[in-house]
Amino acid sequence: MRLAIIDLGTNSIRFDIHEVSANRKGSVLHRRLYREKAMVRLGQNLFTHGKLDLESRRRTLEAVQSFAETLHALKVDKTIAFGTAALRAASDGEAFLHEMRNKTGIQFRIISGAEEASLIAKGVLAHEKIPKGTYALVDIGGGSTEISIGRGKKILHSRSFALGVAKLQEIFLKTQPPVASKKHHPVVELRNFIKSAVLPVAVLEHWPKVQTIIGSSGSAIALSKLIHKDKDVANRPFDRKSLTKTVKTIQTKTPAELLSMRGMEPKRVDLILAGAILLDELTHLLGAKTLRPTEFSLRDGILVDELNRYRPGKAVAFSMYELEKRAKAWGIDERHYSTVRKNAEWFFDQLKPVHRLKPEWRPYLTAAAILHDVGEAISHAHHAEHSEYMVRNANFVGMRPWESMLIATLCRFHKEEKILEKKNEKKIPYPKKDELRVVFLKLLSLLQMADAIDRTHKEALKLKKAVIKKKSIEIRFSSRYPCDLEILRFEQKKSLFELLFKREVVLKKIR
Repeated sequence: MRLAIIDLGTNSIRFDIHEVSANRKGSVLHRRLYREKAMVRLGQNLFTHGKLDLESRRRTLEAVQSFAETLHALKVDKTIAFGTAALRAASDGEAFLHEMRNKTGIQFRIISGAEEASLIAKGVLAHEKIPKGTYALVDIGGGSTEISIGRGKKILHSRSFALGVAKLQEIFLKTQPPVASKKHHPVVELRNFIKSAVLPVAVLEHWPKVQTIIGSSGSAIALSKLIHKDKDVANRPFDRKSLTKTVKTIQTKTPAELLSMRGMEPKRVDLILAGAILLDELTHLLGAKTLRPTEFSLRDGILVDELNRYRPGKAVAFSMYELEKRAKAWGIDERHYSTVRKNAEWFFDQLKPVHRLKPEWRPYLTAAAILHDVGEAISHAHHAEHSEYMVRNANFVGMRPWESMLIATLCRFHKEEKILEKKNEKKIPYPKKDELRVVFLKLLSLLQMADAIDRTHKEALKLKKAVIKKKSIEIRFSSRYPCDLEILRFEQKKSLFELLFKREVVLKKIR
C-alpha cells in the first residue's frame, strides 16, 4: 500500500509518501518514497484579520495541486491530509478546504489542538531515544505550541496553547528588531503573555519540573543551527544558557544582520526571534537545562497510527500490467519476455507433481520472467546484474521489499545453471535454513528452462505436454522451424532442475 500524509501548518505544508508492506512473517514494514516541504505561510496576516490572506491561499492551493499530480504519478492508495492551528483559527478555514477539495480532489481534515499534541508525542516517542527522568516534548508551530510532559513512555500531561511564532510575531514583535517605547516593550510583553498562558495550566495540573526538552519543530532545529553556527548540523543539543544568550543577540539585529550570521536559515529570519523567545521562556517555566531538537513530529504520529491499523493481505499486490508496462518503457524485447512468461507458467503448472510449490509462488516466477532481461536497457554485458539492480530499486507499486528481492535475485541468476557448485553456492542470498532458499532454487530452475527454450527470441518451440516418469520427465514440443540452438541451450540450462529433483529431463519433438 502506498500512503501519503499531508500536514498543512500555519507556516509550512509537508508532504510524505510511504510504501507500507509486511515481511513474510506478517510484521509491518514501511519506507519513505518521497518527501517535500513548502513554506506557504498560510497564516500570513491571519491573526490580525481573522481570515486567510488571498495570496497565502493561492500559494497553498498551488502546492496542493502539485501534490495531487505526484499522488497520481506514484499511484498512491490512501491519502491522509490534515490542517492545524491556522485553519482552526480562520473564519473561512472550512470554505478554503472545500475549495481545495473541488480543485485537487484531496480532502483535508482540521484536527483539534489536543489531537495534535497527542499525535506529536506519539511520533516523537516512536523514533527518539527517551530521556532519563521527566522530560517535555515541545512543538512550536506557526499558530500553536503543543507541550507534553512525559516520564519513560508514559505521557503525564498534554496541552495545546495558542502560542505560534507567526501569531506572536504578528501581534507582539511586529518588526525586526522590535521597536520599544517608554510605555511598551514588545519582548517583555511577549514574555508576560507566554507566562500567562502556560503557567496557570502547569500549576493547576501540577506539572513536574523537567530535565530535558525535545523540540519537534522548525524553530528548534533552526535555533540549533544558529547556536552551533552550522547549517548542516540540525539536531545537535544545546543548553539553556546558550539559548538565552542567542535571544539577547538576535533581538537587536536587523534582517540583513541576521542573514549574515553563520547557521541562519534565510526562510526563518522573520520568525526566528519569536521562536527563540518562546522556547527560552518555556525552558525557564519547565525548568529544563538541555534542549534536543528532533525532525520527528505530527506526520510521524499519523504514520504510527496508520501502521498500527494496517492489516496486510496474503495475496500478491503488485500488478503484472505495471511490470510489463515498465519493461516496454525500458525497451525490452516484448516478444521474448512474453514467450518466457508463457513457458515459465507452463513449466510451473505441468511440473507441479515434481516441484510441489504452492500456487502462491507462481506470480513471482511470472514477474521474474517478465523482468529477467531488463538490464539490457543498460548493457548487454552483465545484463543479469543490471536486471537485479533495476528490479530492486524500481519501487513497483504494491511490491514488498522481500518480494522485490526474490524477483531481483531470480533475474540475477537466470543465466547461472551451476549456482549449487561450491564456488558459487555462497552467492545465494538466502541461508540454508531459510524456507525462501528452496523456493528460490526451484523457481530459478523453472525460469532457466523457460528462458533457454526461446534462445533465438523467435518462439521456435511450442510446448505441448510433460510426461512425468519415476526417473525422468519428457517435455514434448512441436516446431515448424529449425530449433537446434534452443535444444542445445536447454540441455545446458536443465542441469539445475535435474540436480534439485533427481530426474532427467528430455526434450521430444512431436508433430
